[in-house]
Amino acid sequence: MKFRFIVVLLLGALGAGRTAFGSAFAINEGSTRAQGMAGAFTAIADDASAIFFNPAGMAFQKRTQMEMDALAVIGLFRYFPSSVPQGVVVPDNGYSGLVKPKFIPVANLYMVKPISNKVAFGFGMYAPFGLAANFTSFNDGDPQQTKFPARFAGSRGQLQSFWFQPTVSYRLGENTSIGVGVALVYTHLFLERSILNPLDDGEDFGKEVAKAILPGTDVKLAQKSIARLLPEGRFRAAVSSKSPGFSAGFMHKFHGGKSSFGAMFRSAVVHHLAGDGSFAFVPGSALAPFLPKDSTIEKLFPNQKIKGVLPTPATYSVGFATPFLFNTLIAADFMVQDFRRFQQLVINFSQTKDTATPAEQRADYNFRNSYVGKIGIEKSVKKFGDIRAGYSYDYSPVPDKSVGPIFPDSSRNNFTVGASKRRGNMELSLFYQAMFFKRRTTDVADNDVQWTNGEYKNFAHLAGAGMRIYLGKEAK
Repeated sequence: MKFRFIVVLLLGALGAGRTAFGSAFAINEGSTRAQGMAGAFTAIADDASAIFFNPAGMAFQKRTQMEMDALAVIGLFRYFPSSVPQGVVVPDNGYSGLVKPKFIPVANLYMVKPISNKVAFGFGMYAPFGLAANFTSFNDGDPQQTKFPARFAGSRGQLQSFWFQPTVSYRLGENTSIGVGVALVYTHLFLERSILNPLDDGEDFGKEVAKAILPGTDVKLAQKSIARLLPEGRFRAAVSSKSPGFSAGFMHKFHGGKSSFGAMFRSAVVHHLAGDGSFAFVPGSALAPFLPKDSTIEKLFPNQKIKGVLPTPATYSVGFATPFLFNTLIAADFMVQDFRRFQQLVINFSQTKDTATPAEQRADYNFRNSYVGKIGIEKSVKKFGDIRAGYSYDYSPVPDKSVGPIFPDSSRNNFTVGASKRRGNMELSLFYQAMFFKRRTTDVADNDVQWTNGEYKNFAHLAGAGMRIYLGKEAK
């Protein structure tokens, strides 16, 4: 027995009530120092985080470096639905997407070792994509009027995609270098959503079982009646994958090395996910007495192995940096992420015979590309250290039809400040970033049945600390 219910996108990546980082589920905050300059670092890349921002920058580094960065994110996400099911009461402050714990930690680790004055080797562990979403913490026994109405579009999601990347960089000449890294990408995804929505997948189920449960009754009338008798259920998926990826970079220095141009590419990755899918239902269903003998909702939705396909986008970045204004380093970047690759999520179920799970489901998201402009400054201050500031604009790839509890996304303006202090062979860096999301109101007819139309008001705090350690003498 099969029916077509929409399985929530296995994304919802890697952040707070949604990712509180870059567009959709991108994490562009790869270094504490760089983020003090709003991430405008493609043409600088003069520390170990070059592995993330531009591998070509490693070839110009003279000493072995180890760098550890830790970021904390607090996302404040509010949703005010334009309509709700009858009897549902919207809280005065809307529905909160704040995850628990109230901040999300993200860590990166980099190491660069010069082999000669032309060759450098590095290794990095970082997460360029991620998401954490939680717009509801309801229990199955909660009254209907207290539940999050858009839970059928998703209630919780968590994505982590980690790159383990050995990297090598080579100087083609005195002022030009290239770099390349090949990575093992480990991705883990958890998602949760409510199912058997009486307005869509519940009716699909009702149509399939109408003749068996209400024989002789008009099918259209029967399916609507059955949909309203169904118990609410929840679907959970926990899947993971290991995939290859790679990145490459180019750097050229002008005016005796004072100004520079850089370009970076990080590959797209198709993640072939595998893991477990499970179902749970509110007990005491009004439909139970009408089901055929020896048949229960639980038997129709067995826990089972599942597979999925999730693409993450390629990243293209170019930048220019110069210190020619008041001895202040000024950098500007332009970055494109081809989220158009993320058009749909495919999920395959393993137990389809005599069950209500389909062999395959596709969720359409139809993302567009993301564009990010960044500008940052860095200035050395005697007896204090280095101070930084920056601004970036991030254009969201999420169309109106895909905005919801997993992707309550909008374009945003980001403002950053940062500072570093060096003592001996150690350097401590700090940064803070304020993310001002544009308010977004959606009104898409197809989304009415999932109650995701309405106003989304979001803001996020990011803060980070990084430690850099210099080892050994300069390479000759």
